[in-house]
Amino acid sequence: MKKYPIYFTILLAGFSVNSIAQAPQPVAPAQTATSAQTSSSVSFQTGSLIVTANFGIDGYALKQHEVNNYNGQTYDTNTGAASRNFSIGAEYGVAKWLGLGLQFKFDNYYHDWTLQSALGVESGLIVNAHMIRHRHFDLLAGLNIGVSNLTITSIYNNYQIYGSGSWVDLHFTAREYIGKFGFSETLYFPDINYNNLSSNVPVFNEYIVASWKATGVGFNWGIQYHFLK
Repeated sequence: MKKYPIYFTILLAGFSVNSIAQAPQPVAPAQTATSAQTSSSVSFQTGSLIVTANFGIDGYALKQHEVNNYNGQTYDTNTGAASRNFSIGAEYGVAKWLGLGLQFKFDNYYHDWTLQSALGVESGLIVNAHMIRHRHFDLLAGLNIGVSNLTITSIYNNYQIYGSGSWVDLHFTAREYIGKFGFSETLYFPDINYNNLSSNVPVFNEYIVASWKATGVGFNWGIQYHFLK
C-alpha cells in the first residue's frame, strides 16, 4: 500500500517523542518509592496482558481481475464493498512500549438479493508500539499481519466462491481505562489480496482464473481488560 511509508513516519515520530518523554530522570532518594509506584500503574508495560473485543465497519475499494480461458477474454473491474465485523485479540507486553499478540476478525459483507451470504475471516499477528502510556490512557500504532479467507454463497443451488490470501492491517488505537477495564477506538487501513479464487462449481475452476485486491479503511469501537505481570 502506498500509504504505508507515511503512516510509518508518523509512528516512528510518535515513538521518538514518547521515548524522550519517558527517558529516566535523576530523582532524589526520597522520591524513589513514589516513582516505582507510578511506573507500575501505567496503562501498558512489560508483562501486561490486554484482552480486547471490538465491533467495526469497513469500506473497501475492490479491484477484480478475471481471465476466461474458454473464450480468451479478460475482465478488469473496479468496484466497492463494505462489511460489519467483530474481532477479538490478546496482546502481551514484551517491552514497556512494545506489544505482540494475536487477532481474529469475522466479517459479514453487505450484499444484494442474489447472494445468501458473503463472509470473511482474518487471523494474524499483532505488533503494537505504545507511544503514549498513562494510567488512564494508552495511544498506540501497529500492524496486523496474517491471512484472510472469504466464502460467498449464491441463492442459486448454493453455488460458492472461495478466496484465500494475505491480510495486512495498519491501525491507530486510543484506549481509555477505568481501573483495569477500558474502552477503545481504532482507525485502521486493511489490505486484502485473493490471488486465485475457486468455487464448488467445476466449470469455474476449469476455465476461470480470478483474483481480487481490496484496500480500505475502517473504524471500530471496543472494550478491553488489562492484566498485569
